Amino acid sequence: MELRSLDTTRLRLDPWSEAYSAMLVRLSSIPAVTRYIGPGATWPRTTALEVAAAQLVHWREHGFGWRAAVEKASDRPIGFIALNFAGEGTAGLDASEYEIGWWLDPEVWGRGLAREGATTVRDEALGPLGAPSVVARIQPGNASSIAVAEAIGLVLDFHTTGRAGEPVAVYRHVTVAQR
Repeated sequence: MELRSLDTTRLRLDPWSEAYSAMLVRLSSIPAVTRYIGPGATWPRTTALEVAAAQLVHWREHGFGWRAAVEKASDRPIGFIALNFAGEGTAGLDASEYEIGWWLDPEVWGRGLAREGATTVRDEALGPLGAPSVVARIQPGNASSIAVAEAIGLVLDFHTTGRAGEPVAVYRHVTVAQR
């Protein structure tokens, strides 16, 4: 299977590779980035490297996964747009749901890059990958991520509890046929 990058106006979304592990280590050590992830704590380096390695496995097994967000103007990795299966641990959410998410370097927040990248990955999921829907788990206090989710067409589906016991709102893409 050919792994190809996706392009947006300002981003190149590369399939996850080992080359992006250092970026994940860096991002996961920034409190502002991890504030709304699970229990809200930064990750030890070993955890970030384990998660990065798991993304390589996900690509091999499923043909899709996390994509590094590389800013075209600087050719610098600035974060990632995630697409994976939700997995176990969130009450009321099927583990096989396609889940989208985004982590970007705080230096580029507020420029619409998360929305731009997430729109492209959402379209890949609902189009070529044939996902019946796409969900995002977002902690209710994360107004910026809620705004991105709503901007790409996700609507609040239900409130629940996440893997670490944190409150989570599940947003879902609703197609015209599902309304």
